[in-house]
Amino acid sequence: MKTNATLYRGRAAACLLPGLWLLAALGQPAAAQGWLGLALSNYGGTNGAYLNPSALADSRLSAYLNLGGASASFYNSYLQLNLPQKPWEKGFSFRKAYLVEQPGGSGPQFATATADVRLPSLMLTLGPRSAVAFSSRVRGFAQATGVSYSLAQLARYGLGEANQLGLADRLLTDNSFNLEANAYHEFALSYARTLTPNTTHFFKGGLTFKYLVGLGGGYVRNEGVQFRVLDKNTVELQSRQLSYGLTDFNLYGQSGFKAGDLYGAQQLGRGFGADLGLTYEWRPDYARYEYDMDGRTRPDETRNKYRLRLGVALTDLGALGYNSAQHVRQGQLAGTATVRLGQLDTLTFRTLQSVENTAQRLVGLSSTSREFTTYLPAALRLTADYHLAGPFYAGLLWTQSLLPASSLGSHTPSLLALAPRVEFSRAELAVPVVWANGYRQLQVGAMLRVGPLVLGSDNLGGLLGITSARGADVYFGLALALRRYRPRDKDGDGVSNRYDKCPKEKGTWATRGCPAPVGPLPALPPPSPAAPTDSLPPAPAAPAVVPPGFAAPMVPPAPALPAAVPPTAPPGPR
Repeated sequence: MKTNATLYRGRAAACLLPGLWLLAALGQPAAAQGWLGLALSNYGGTNGAYLNPSALADSRLSAYLNLGGASASFYNSYLQLNLPQKPWEKGFSFRKAYLVEQPGGSGPQFATATADVRLPSLMLTLGPRSAVAFSSRVRGFAQATGVSYSLAQLARYGLGEANQLGLADRLLTDNSFNLEANAYHEFALSYARTLTPNTTHFFKGGLTFKYLVGLGGGYVRNEGVQFRVLDKNTVELQSRQLSYGLTDFNLYGQSGFKAGDLYGAQQLGRGFGADLGLTYEWRPDYARYEYDMDGRTRPDETRNKYRLRLGVALTDLGALGYNSAQHVRQGQLAGTATVRLGQLDTLTFRTLQSVENTAQRLVGLSSTSREFTTYLPAALRLTADYHLAGPFYAGLLWTQSLLPASSLGSHTPSLLALAPRVEFSRAELAVPVVWANGYRQLQVGAMLRVGPLVLGSDNLGGLLGITSARGADVYFGLALALRRYRPRDKDGDGVSNRYDKCPKEKGTWATRGCPAPVGPLPALPPPSPAAPTDSLPPAPAAPAVVPPGFAAPMVPPAPALPAAVPPTAPPGPR
């Protein structure tokens, strides 16, 4: 029967040679991108705001409710998965032997695993120019960067295989690495607004403010520890330039613990973050997307008006601080003298304090504290989306990590992705081609959106085991969307049904949708009795009342009367 001591054996090696622990955990196929098939969609709702918050403004949606979603991704540069058959074929079973070292491996190794749970979120359009979104998600990261190839091999095979690997009794010096693990709950408020009217050169901007609640994490930073493997239970350390920080790994299992305590009495840490975004759209035919309604010209909010859309965003700017006298520990190893550590398999770490006590006893600590700070995975994101024709689009996304490699925190793997798609309001298909994970790997993904359901992967080969995979990625979501619409106009006279007083007859906005009124002709005045009618010119005809929009009838002019000739006097007598 396994005892608790047996379960904890070797944890000292995990602490003092931390690459052994994290690479063992991440020595499975891995990758880390995030919803690339949906990122550039015009119907992504709150999902588009994670890439660029300005995407919320001038959206094709008036409201978007994300009911829930999740993603998981893994990647490493050390091991790859070689399957002898497809996972869905009869008789398939996974074996550890299918994980093999990648050919030609050397130099620093990289591994990352991420998880993202997107909780209920809401986007609302505020009039024709603004939009707001309230979102919530839980994010988790585990990463190893700069791990030497020799340390990666020891992590996989164990110290007992050092002789076979040719690493025994050798001073291993290439050991500058960072190991990170962190999880937090993110609450976000986003606001976006159009900056120009509908014109050839259109701009909009957006901002997201984030409040973070730390759920737990830790790190090990090695700035040059050198070590020698003497046997399977003994190592020799030199130049101990190593620091660590971690939260209580027993907290979640304590009697009476409730998850809600992390937001109040037993809060481990908190922090703040922000996203900034700006979008430019080239609209050469913007006038085609305008219409007259209710006395003014309006842009058609149901249609995409751009030929080319460019976006720039800074995401995940901020930090998360862990601070708790009871549940947080941070330390720095001391000294440069050589220290020999034996019987590593007998050491145990049962509590958070025991980690600090053991490190102090074996190698010494130059400093300790009850707090540490980790930075968010800051990144620069540039996007371009070209409207080819009809429902066909071609998108381009470039993500560049802004967090220095030596900084404490989670790093966004840099990537370049081309994502062609066919987009309709109720359905969408995208096929992203990704140069992923710091431009280390070329992979192909797919995303399908049908009604409320989204299902996709940024690495189909790794997910389905079609190729020798170094990573895998999958995401899904469920959401309800209310699309924008033009005001209804039943009779097509430019007056919406809401204001049309005559919905079955064409009219104008001036008459609230009713035909213009036509009045009766006025009666002619009677002739004057004081003058003979044959000596007066005829009375002018009363002008006809002509309805607006009709030409006046042509009335011929009255004929001129002949001039009066005086009577001739009779001839007199001769």
